[in-house]
Amino acid sequence: MRIAWGLGSMGTIGYLNVVTALVLVYLTRIVQLEPVVAGAIIAGARIVDAFCDPLMGWITDKTKTRIGRRRPYLFLGAIACGLALPLVYSVHVLAGPTNAALITALVLIAYSVAFTIFNVPYLTMPVEMTTDRGMRIQIMGYRVVFMMIGGLLGNAGAPYLIERLGNDAQAYQSTGIMAGVVVFALMMIAFFGTSGARASEYTKSSLRLTENIRSITDNKPFMTLIGVKILQFTAIAAVSSTMAFYVTVVLKQDFKLLSVFGLVVTGTIVVAVPVWKRLSNHITKLRGFVIGIIGEILSTLLWLLATPDTSYEFVVIRAILAGVFGSAILLNSQAMWLDTIDYDRRRTGLSREGLFTSIYVFVERLGYSVGPLALGALLSSMGFDKTLPLAQQPASAELAVYIGIVWIPIAMYTLALLMLTRYKLPDPVPANSSQ
Repeated sequence: MRIAWGLGSMGTIGYLNVVTALVLVYLTRIVQLEPVVAGAIIAGARIVDAFCDPLMGWITDKTKTRIGRRRPYLFLGAIACGLALPLVYSVHVLAGPTNAALITALVLIAYSVAFTIFNVPYLTMPVEMTTDRGMRIQIMGYRVVFMMIGGLLGNAGAPYLIERLGNDAQAYQSTGIMAGVVVFALMMIAFFGTSGARASEYTKSSLRLTENIRSITDNKPFMTLIGVKILQFTAIAAVSSTMAFYVTVVLKQDFKLLSVFGLVVTGTIVVAVPVWKRLSNHITKLRGFVIGIIGEILSTLLWLLATPDTSYEFVVIRAILAGVFGSAILLNSQAMWLDTIDYDRRRTGLSREGLFTSIYVFVERLGYSVGPLALGALLSSMGFDKTLPLAQQPASAELAVYIGIVWIPIAMYTLALLMLTRYKLPDPVPANSSQ
């Protein structure tokens, strides 16, 4: 059951990364939108969707069916995502020269809302599946591994397919269709495979809206972690949006190098997650999270040293470090998030998992919206020319790419470290710890 649930993460992350990794390149090169316009549309669609997340959480909390509160939306979301993903890379077919921006916005909003239908109830499920805080890190271990394989589908598989299929408009469309089929299948596995999952019933609350909000803000560990996650997601979005430009504009390579990076990151995480799970017997989740962030900050600086002549060596080294420290960040931060939601249930007696999860996803959207918006604005203001090949962009455009892939994530992770000093939820130290 845990494996079936975890496979859903392969679908959700694949769904996100197939688009996040390449959509800005697609919209500027194939659809011929200006970078600042494309970035604003991507960000705007995510912000619009962000406001749907609390509504989705509220709906799932109040749902009563014979198959539970969450699972009906896994079924509906799988269908919606399977249809929406191919549409993203079909904008060049759907849009004309005068309405490209409008069609792009409508398609990306539909793509984002489809994701919310599946993702909010899906992420709520592990809070209900077990009350054991130690078991949650085991569940998140499955999720992290499958997330990385899903990331491989997006960050490595999609660029590889597009390159092999000709790196033209038809290549993007064909890749979108194939990815949509795979995502649909993985999400349906999660739906059918969790039929016996433990689930909680809705607890009716007499709290008014303002009292509910105050009760949530009184959960200090949750609010601290929300602030940290906004910064983390902003960093991730900046790197994800910039990586394709870094490989092509700075390193003068094709998308195959993206595939190498994704493959090495995934392989490293598959090896590293069991190690971090064993280390959880000796260190707290908070300490593991901090170690991951510090390591990610230091290894991000390596991007400054890579050149077209040394690109493969540096990309492989950076990918290994991304796998080692990224797995620590993902595993520990997600387990901490589940702990803060459980803390609310123990503190108030209310089952508001969907509401808390929707807030988490809401800030995820806000964080992810900043990356493409910032990169699009940087590229447009620093001389990016959409009529030139990516490898022939001016030096000012290269500087914009460096800002996106190095300095924005470093700034975000540094602020996150400072904010984590305020996280005070007790995390029982394992009996065999030397702390």
